[in-house]
This record gives sequence, C-alpha cells and structure tokens, in this order.
Amino acid sequence: MLPSIEELRKMRKSLGISQKELARISGVSQSYIARLEKGEINPAYDKVRKIFEYLNSSGNRAKDIDIKAELIMTKDVDTCEMNDSIISALNKMREKGYSQLPVVTSDKRIIGTITESNINDMLIKGTSIESLKHLIIKKVMGNVLPQLDKNSPISMIYPLLKYSNAVLIVDGTELKGIITKADVLKAVETYG
Repeated sequence: MLPSIEELRKMRKSLGISQKELARISGVSQSYIARLEKGEINPAYDKVRKIFEYLNSSGNRAKDIDIKAELIMTKDVDTCEMNDSIISALNKMREKGYSQLPVVTSDKRIIGTITESNINDMLIKGTSIESLKHLIIKKVMGNVLPQLDKNSPISMIYPLLKYSNAVLIVDGTELKGIITKADVLKAVETYG
C-alpha cells in the first residue's frame, strides 16, 4: 500500500527535495506536484507509485554512500546566543532559509537549538505574537542537535536526520559545520 499524499509531501520535505526536482524526476510538471500536494487533483496510481519510489530510493541511497561529513557539511554555521531575541532568530532563519539555528554561549559553546517548531508550538499553546516579541531564545530553545566529528560517514549521519532537523559537526567543543537533509540529498546526487 502506498502512503497518503500528505505522507508523500512530508517525505519530500524531510528529504529536502523541491517540488520542481520531484516533478523533473517523476516526469510531471511542478504545478502537477503542487496541485497534488494541495489535494486539488486525484492522481493516477502509477504516478503516485513513481513519486514514492523516488523518495524512498533517495533515502535508501544515502545509507550506502561512504563519504565523510567534512565533504558535505556547510562550514559557515549561523548561530544565535541565548540572550538574543526570538524575533532576531526568526529573521535570521527567514533570511537564510533555515528551520533551526544552534544556540551558543559568548565563548561559542553549543548549549541548545532554536527551531521554527519551538516558536510555532508556543503560538499554538496560546502565546501571543506581541508577547513573543519580548522573549529571548533562552526561554524557548530546545536540546542541542546531535553532534559528530568531521570523519563520521554519511551512513552514520542519515539515521540521525530521521529524528533531528540537522547534525552538528564538531571538533572537540568547537562547531565546525552543520549537515541537513538537503546536504545529504546533494551528496546522494553527487556521489551516489
């Protein structure tokens, strides 16, 4: 049995695949994928199966690639500090297209993570947008993202990304890079 359209959309997003890329691989237009995800069309079984097979194989190929984290990590990691405002973190995430930022101390020690989900959860629980403007990251941040060293193979990183938005690459306590699902997908296309 194939997953629902909603599950396919979540799979696509979790793998960091754009609608345009999925359309190209699946042999349909980008507008077809957009309309499919919005529930505006009732797709043919074979098209849904083709989309699912591509998404599933992208995840499976990442497990088999034996390259090191340092080859695929983003080296310039944007961070924020625990006393920064939530609004400044949101603005940085929006400008850069990130869904999370590591939180560091003034001496660059990693102490947590701020995510769009952390902030959305507060809004869902009734925190007003006005009061959110006055909060600092320390009040909202979550746990530190998983950490590995630069020599960790992609096969070790990919399983962590099933449960985390990103993996931090560290040398001792020094933050050297970050790897997201999109970075793994680029590696699959480049090295797979």
